[in-house]
Formats: sequence, structure tokens, C-alpha cells
Amino acid sequence: MLANFGERNTTARMITLIVGGGLSAIALLAGLLVAVNNMAQYAVGALRPEQFRTNELVGIPLTIAGAVGLLYLWPPIQRAVARAIPLRPGSPVIYLTVVLGLLLVAQQVGAQVQPGPPLTIGDLLAQDVPLLILCFVGVGMFVRRSPRGTFERLGFVAPRQTRWWLVAVLGIGVFIAVAFAIEAVANVVSPSQQKQVTDVTTVLFSHFNNPAAIIFLGVLAAVVEETLFRGALLPRFGIVISSILFAALHTQYALSFATLEVFVLGLGLGWLRVRASSIFPGMVTHAGYDIAVGFLSLVAK
Repeated sequence: MLANFGERNTTARMITLIVGGGLSAIALLAGLLVAVNNMAQYAVGALRPEQFRTNELVGIPLTIAGAVGLLYLWPPIQRAVARAIPLRPGSPVIYLTVVLGLLLVAQQVGAQVQPGPPLTIGDLLAQDVPLLILCFVGVGMFVRRSPRGTFERLGFVAPRQTRWWLVAVLGIGVFIAVAFAIEAVANVVSPSQQKQVTDVTTVLFSHFNNPAAIIFLGVLAAVVEETLFRGALLPRFGIVISSILFAALHTQYALSFATLEVFVLGLGLGWLRVRASSIFPGMVTHAGYDIAVGFLSLVAK
């Protein structure tokens, strides 16, 4: 909200830029500290090679994200980027979004596939409701836009043509086929990692083992993630970058074929958003895909 006020208020703009620059500086220093300490320990034989590589995947991406975030403060860099991506130079909202996006990607690069406790409905609501609120606040509701203008900016409008509803339904089958193809490749190229991802995912969503829970999970994910990535971010960052951020949000997959799968599906959802001029068809495809995968897993048990 402060960043949105910063679009019209110099003081709010400066505070937002300081916050974003501060986050970038902290990331840069923390990444350098991790990387240098890691190399020092490896040099004296305190770390095994595999542990050294794991630690570097934390320090180096964090360092790069912080450095790029600070570099993007420079107006000539913002103008250069704006020639390729429709980002408004000087916008505090855009700058803060870029910084947070860089940190999200850096976290994903350094993440490891590790088991965690099963998610509950409360966990999902605590995670997704703030993201949904962020979508509306981020595009300036009650600050730069009216409620109606906010919904239109996020793509809560009827599709350009009714045929996009049919495309959305057919897209569910296409997404399932693409996902199965990527998983088949993963089982051949990296079977141990694919099994690890499958095991972690099974435990993570083990409480969603009945039809009602599967439908709830699919609809919630579709509404929140489509509003955030295809509604708020895609019009400014484009299909590819919004899909990278979409994949980076799924940190439980770390860097794996599952991440690639999410990225490819994000490209498809982004294409659907642009062609239909609405996020509703994408919500249908997204929810339908998640629900179908959930029911297939339930039947397989």
C-alpha cells in the first residue's frame, strides 16, 4: 500500500525505494557471507563436496538477487529493461515487485526437496488469503483504482469470446498430457529425484484425501494463483517472467522436473489469459487440472 501511495507521493516513493534497496542490500551481504564462509570451510576440509555445492546454491543466487535489485535502482537500467518488458521506470510498485520476485527466485534455486508436515486447510488459508489481498492492494485498490477498476485490471471480466470457455475445458486434458509427459521424462532422467518429489508431495497433501478436500484445494489454488500471477503480474511482466515466478512459488519442488512442469503450465495459463483477455478461463483450466490430478491420485491409491 505504501508503494501505491508512492506513485503519487514523493515521501512514500522514497520510503518504498529505501525498503526495496535495503532488502536487496541485506540479500547481497547475506549471500556473500554464506558464499565466502562456505568457501573458507571447504578450503580447510570442513565440508564435503556435496555440502559445499548445496551451500553455494544458497549463497550465490542470494548474492546475485541482491546485486540485481540494487542495480535496478539506477534509472538508466530501469529504462533499458522497460524497452524489453512493459515495466514503468521510476514506479515504486514495480521496483518492490522486482526485488521480491528476485528474492523468490533466489530462494527457489537454493531450495532442497525436503519432507515437511502435512498441510491443513488452515495452513492453506493462512498462506493464500494474504496473497489474494496482496493482489488487490498491489494494483492500487482504493489508492490508484476504484474497486471496479481493480477487478478489471486483474482480469475479472468476461472472456473476449465464449469459445474460450471451451478452450479452457479442453486445456485441462492438454495440461494432464503435458504433465504426464514431463513426469515420464523425469522418471527416466532423474528417477531418484522424481521419487523424492512425489513422496514429499504425497505427504504434504495427505490430509486432502477425499473429494471435497480435493475440490477445495483445486479451486483455492486456481483463484489465488491466477489472480496473482495472471491477473496482477502478467500484464506488467509478461508471460515468461510471470511463469518463472509462478514456478518459484512452488518451493516444495526445489529445482526439479516438477518445477519445469509448473513453469510450462504457467506458460499455457499465461497464453490463455492474454488470448481470452480474462483470468476466468485460466481459473477453470487450473482448477480442473488440479482437481483431475487429485482424483487420479485418489483412484490410484
